[in-house]
Amino acid sequence: MNRPLAEFVNMLRYADVPVSIGEALDAARTIELLGYSDRTLLKSALSQVMAKTTDEMVSFDQCFDDFFTIDTKLELGENLSEQLADEGESAAGENSDEEIQDQLSALELPDSDPSGSGDGGGGGGEGSATSPGEASAAPEGSLLEMLEQADRTGLTMSMNTAAEAVGLSNIVLSTQRGLFTRRILEEMGLVEVNQEISDRRRDDDEIGAEDLSRRLNVLFEATRDMVERQLALTSAGKSNHFRQDVLKKIRLSNIENRDFKIMREMVRKMAKRLTDMNSRVKKVKNRGHLDIRKTMRRNVAYDGLLFETHWKQKEKDRPKVLAICDVSGSVASVARFLLLFLYSMNEVLPNVRSFAFSGTLGEITDLFDRYGPEEAIPEAIEIYGGRSTNYGRAMEDFKDLVFDEIDNRTTVIFLGDGRSNGADPRADILRDIKKRAKRVIWLNPERKSVWGTGDSEMPKIAPNCTVVEVCNSLSKLELVIRDLLKTS
Repeated sequence: MNRPLAEFVNMLRYADVPVSIGEALDAARTIELLGYSDRTLLKSALSQVMAKTTDEMVSFDQCFDDFFTIDTKLELGENLSEQLADEGESAAGENSDEEIQDQLSALELPDSDPSGSGDGGGGGGEGSATSPGEASAAPEGSLLEMLEQADRTGLTMSMNTAAEAVGLSNIVLSTQRGLFTRRILEEMGLVEVNQEISDRRRDDDEIGAEDLSRRLNVLFEATRDMVERQLALTSAGKSNHFRQDVLKKIRLSNIENRDFKIMREMVRKMAKRLTDMNSRVKKVKNRGHLDIRKTMRRNVAYDGLLFETHWKQKEKDRPKVLAICDVSGSVASVARFLLLFLYSMNEVLPNVRSFAFSGTLGEITDLFDRYGPEEAIPEAIEIYGGRSTNYGRAMEDFKDLVFDEIDNRTTVIFLGDGRSNGADPRADILRDIKKRAKRVIWLNPERKSVWGTGDSEMPKIAPNCTVVEVCNSLSKLELVIRDLLKTS
């Protein structure tokens, strides 16, 4: 796979368009057949290979347009042409200004480097199907020679090569602009040029030093423009991906209100991914033990030849999940995302009942049936939150409500810090629940080092649970749900 296609694949992945290795190889074969000349045909063909849903098609269209149809003219060439026009013979080399213009006009980025690492994202003109890797070969001559000769073609090729060498396509944040600009110039030979400027000044050649310094400034501006175009091309998807990666690991109690919308979308995507994974596993039928009796019966019409096989199917009941959440101030933020996660997976977890408490406990399942998670969760926190936490009272209420309905298909999930303000946590009720249920999972948002300190009752609670885990981030919450699906 060539470098431009690899960078385009990465761009799609950052934009939440999953591209498998096989699909990337199919895309490479498509480009090999079609080339880059017919942009409309290429877009249509690649979309059939790489986009699988309506949402992915929208993202693909945006990424393709951004990646392949940015202005094809290089700022570097135009700046050199304008600012060095009055240099006379000092700008002369083997190439005249007119020849350089012709050469640069032929340097169409879709064909010479559609990756964007040379000009910020590729070009949109029609051109030949030249391999992108061929046109980005390193030019002959040093940076000093190319600056003195105003060699636009050589400088352009050198910039492309340097940008690839320093990994410009990996730029994510605007604060990295200066860093990448400096790295590209150093890769091109900045140290040698700076040394030459110093030598000329030491030899009292102030005019020569000033001339070279001015040319270097033109190159600096052009390089910075290239970096900014590449940042504009990739930053939206990458910075969003980077932000999501940070939010997955940050403590849920530290999430700011402005990030709730992003977090909700992340939860939905995680839930969909886990749902799809679990559904695919359940669809695999033709494996296990062959049912001889039913197979023979089905093939009577074929004189006993086994054209149709029948496999013994083990019916797997959907698990029942009872989620009990402490919605007091210290735990409410985690409860919000646990409930959102569970109710976003109703395709594989349809039997979820939820309860909330701080002082008294009550069932909130009907709130989700009536309003949906977006409105039900704040409503539940409003009704049951804001009181002094009492785990003992909550256990008693829970036992009165559903104890008789718990059986060996029931998974009970408690979310709470175990701090009962000095009240008896009624670990005996929890022990009875464990005896009846398939599993009892306790999720605590506090780190283990503080369990048992102050009014924490975790030393009494933990022995009466099947699983006890620290759960204070979205990534840990995802692991808990993944484990729940595996063992259900």
